[in-house]
Amino acid sequence: MSNAAAASGASTVPALEAFGSSPYADLVGARLLDFFQATSPWQRRLWDVGTCLVLDEVIEAAEWRSRKVLSDGAVTWLAKDAERIAGRDPALGEAALRRHLTETLRSSLQDGTRHVRRLRELSEMATTGYIDRWLELLRSGKRPSVERFARAVGAHLLDLGYSLPFLRRWAQQHIRDRSTLDALLVSAANLATKPEEDYSVIVPFHSVPRAKTPLTTLEPTWRPAALVREWLVNNGSNPSGVRQVGGFEYRVRARDPLAAALLATERIDRLTSRATLARGRGEAPEPHGSIWVSGSSHPFKLERTSRGAFVLSLVAESRLYDVNDRTDLDDALELASVLNLGSPGPAIASGWAAVEALLVSSQDPEDSKVGRGAVAADRLASLVACSWPRADLTALSYQHSPAAPDTVSTRLAAASSNQERSSIIAAALAGGQSLSLRSASDRAAESRMIRLMAAKRHTLQDVEAHVRSAMRRLYRQRNIVMHGGSTDTLARGATLRTCAPLVGAGLDRITHARIARSESALQLAERAQLSLTLVGTPGGPEVDNLLE
Repeated sequence: MSNAAAASGASTVPALEAFGSSPYADLVGARLLDFFQATSPWQRRLWDVGTCLVLDEVIEAAEWRSRKVLSDGAVTWLAKDAERIAGRDPALGEAALRRHLTETLRSSLQDGTRHVRRLRELSEMATTGYIDRWLELLRSGKRPSVERFARAVGAHLLDLGYSLPFLRRWAQQHIRDRSTLDALLVSAANLATKPEEDYSVIVPFHSVPRAKTPLTTLEPTWRPAALVREWLVNNGSNPSGVRQVGGFEYRVRARDPLAAALLATERIDRLTSRATLARGRGEAPEPHGSIWVSGSSHPFKLERTSRGAFVLSLVAESRLYDVNDRTDLDDALELASVLNLGSPGPAIASGWAAVEALLVSSQDPEDSKVGRGAVAADRLASLVACSWPRADLTALSYQHSPAAPDTVSTRLAAASSNQERSSIIAAALAGGQSLSLRSASDRAAESRMIRLMAAKRHTLQDVEAHVRSAMRRLYRQRNIVMHGGSTDTLARGATLRTCAPLVGAGLDRITHARIARSESALQLAERAQLSLTLVGTPGGPEVDNLLE
């Protein structure tokens, strides 16, 4: 072992490095926990879907193009983006597969052609053994970047359908057990190849209008109160205190019990939405509020958690309840609010409407020439990329806690604004000073900021590319909803999970600029795009001050 490896507590073979003794493994674990935590701040979340799902998205997009829902430009752009993403994924496959994949992605990709059939085969080959190839990479002594490694593995497992809480508990267990990265990936590979399970899910209701009519008696999933109680008892659950007049039992296939409960939640959303189409008052069924899944005696809550589209400037600037005047920003915020708790279709359509309404100019012919959707997606990506450094630099400024006061903590104590605090942290990291941080998540953020200081423009353009991919995905999903009338797509769930926090982050900066400087979203976006071009050049903007 080299002196450098010994000093860092790391093995020369990354696969053998363990949580608790290897800084590299600890950062990987911290990022996985960030990605699997539904309440992580937007800048620390997972913004991507996995490479394998991107390839399947191209196949699906080709079908939607044949139905005149997606344009040639949308499919061509997605294929190019898939080529970019696949080219950077070291676990995709050997050189021959990569060559065929590149050739196929550059072909016409018309639905029903040999090219789409070829892409389907290549996608299946890439998916099979994907985690195993990451394991082989680490066993060979190669050390991929923490971000690339953690994002690829985390996204792949989420794309397979595992729920966030299940994967977080899985990662936490490996961290507590001080597993090696080898053991983590062996376990991940087992999850990836484990087949979906069949679950029975029971959803009791407090009230169901016309419960003793053909509306329920002819519905095969309806269960009277006695059968619901019997189901709960047979499942080892306690039926006492469960006030119900009956319920619906659904059979679902899922990766884990909570994932099964979430699938049932979507069906209940559809059921209650459909009930509003009945004539008369009081037609909406009232769920009990809990879901029981076979094999799990304890119930799951029947509720949606916020998807994380937060506009915190409304609170910081004391404007949360200011609804006297209706402006374009007010309209956009109203539309964006559906992103958090709305059903998938309305959430996607309204969320995108908020973005496009603010970031496309009716007076600029170039916007129409390029395409309204592409322009809006790219402008939001620039805004979010410029917001990213400040978000983590500010967060780190509140976590720096040395045993004895140092220069940084003294300057932070005298700082009068978050902007000043972020500048102090940026200067410290650029000067080679390490922060005193307790959590692994903060140390991972510090590592990202250090890399940013070393390669400002390259790093920010990479962030912008990640966000652009996400925003273009949201736009495609919006078109499928609005023009195809469907929410049954491969990436629907991943789109809402990844895009809602990013839309919130962009709207937060737009809101702050409007309140603080009466500045339009379009002007702010122009500054963002120019800042990303000039950052790192003489006289260019600093990374903590890209939007000011």
